[in-house]
Amino acid sequence: MVEQQDVTSISTRARGLSRRGLLRSAGVGALAMTARPWLERAAAAQEAATPVTLPTETAWADLAGRLTGRLLRPNDPMYPAATVINATRYMSTPPAGIAVCSTPQDAAACVTWARDTGLPFAVRSGGHSYAGFSNSPGLVIDVKNMRAVTVDEQAGTVTVAGGANNADVGTALQSYGVYFPGGRCPTVGVSGLTLGGGWGFSNRYLGMTCDSLVSTDLVTADGQIVTASETENRDLFWAVRGAGGGNFGVHTSFTYRTVPAGTVTVFKYSWLGGETAAVVDSLIHAQVSAPRELGLRINVAPQGRMPVDQPVPLAVDVIGLFWGARGDLEGLLAPVERVQSADSKTVAEMPFPAAREFLYATTPLGTYAIKSGYVRGALPSDGVQTIVDWVRQIPGVPSRVQDSASVLYCWGGKVNDVDPGAMAFVHRNADFLFKGEVVWEPEDAPELVAANLEWLDEYLKAMQPYLSGGAYQNFPDRTQSDWQHAYYGDNFARLVEVKRSWDPNNLFRFPQSIPLTM
Repeated sequence: MVEQQDVTSISTRARGLSRRGLLRSAGVGALAMTARPWLERAAAAQEAATPVTLPTETAWADLAGRLTGRLLRPNDPMYPAATVINATRYMSTPPAGIAVCSTPQDAAACVTWARDTGLPFAVRSGGHSYAGFSNSPGLVIDVKNMRAVTVDEQAGTVTVAGGANNADVGTALQSYGVYFPGGRCPTVGVSGLTLGGGWGFSNRYLGMTCDSLVSTDLVTADGQIVTASETENRDLFWAVRGAGGGNFGVHTSFTYRTVPAGTVTVFKYSWLGGETAAVVDSLIHAQVSAPRELGLRINVAPQGRMPVDQPVPLAVDVIGLFWGARGDLEGLLAPVERVQSADSKTVAEMPFPAAREFLYATTPLGTYAIKSGYVRGALPSDGVQTIVDWVRQIPGVPSRVQDSASVLYCWGGKVNDVDPGAMAFVHRNADFLFKGEVVWEPEDAPELVAANLEWLDEYLKAMQPYLSGGAYQNFPDRTQSDWQHAYYGDNFARLVEVKRSWDPNNLFRFPQSIPLTM
């Protein structure tokens, strides 16, 4: 892909490079660095670079007539709002049409119509693909209007329509006192969350979201609606639990096992400056040695906006969930406060629905870039110091606070009880998911945006000695090298076989979709 070409003009590999030096280098190499955002826009529009032959208006009318829902075209007053996706940097090529599906049959009609017309398409549930894969210059099959959530108390299951998001599920389950391991961001679609694995604060205790999946209905490449489960179409069921969205079909419903969810403990601790590395190190060891009932997220970020002429103090915060009593949780985190007392702290027992709201946070929105990796065991002290040193060097932008520059998400526990080959989700031997992130706004100077992207690239390189390999497919990155094995490891070959079986003409395709060949 174009974006993967090396246009580096700043070397920040030296750990000690100052923020002022980085910005000065960006100014000297402004011409070369300005090319980086352009290349990314070109990557986003790569599919549109090959001219798309649009169907006739008669064909569009035919599709509209097949739908219970609506077909939005550029002249529709609701079209502009419907084009918006979370990763707005990948909106350079608007869809020719957006099918707002109301039923599974609507989704089936869209797949059949797209196959017959040859028009490229993308599938959208929450629209939160970090790499913009929920957008297409052709047709967008949008299932967000399908949001029903149905609880079967006797069976201990819940069935969720393909367009429901985390907030829909949380609201529906509240009165039943049950839960399945879901995500944190209220607007994220449960479909994409599940198909790529599904992280949440309960993953050490309850597993990934995909681990609780009992069955799913989806429209496959032949336009048929099929069920995938342990008893029906088992090869497809194996694949969709971890292969990511849009690879094998349009998912119209998911059924999950539920567990009782009563009173739990939530917490948030924050440190502003001080012994940053020591605090992060103690938090890491607290999580690794904790019982499975504890799940937390560690965040290291600069305080305030940048750029500035000298490094700014760093902030550390940890937020999480404990399936137990407040006193036990405080005991688990007491060693951290012996290193340095938190500047602010909230610890509270509450019913699970309130805890879910306490933990809610939005994903990045607009223009951002994210890279990920995995950590096995406790990150060594050199690795912790690398995080601190590199976050101090982030160029930043004047328009936004880099409030999630570096994050460690809890892993392990029940996640790792599952064999890596039991389903497509292969990341079963880590204790943390590592994420680096930069955010910006369109008004920020191109050379400064480029400097931040370069910082992110070099930061990930600096962390490689401490990462165990792989990348999280729900944090897709168009620049990810060897994404096939980074996302899927040894399961990639079997995914290709399933793809050949269920989609032999590669109808469901996008820049990082499962291909027909190795």
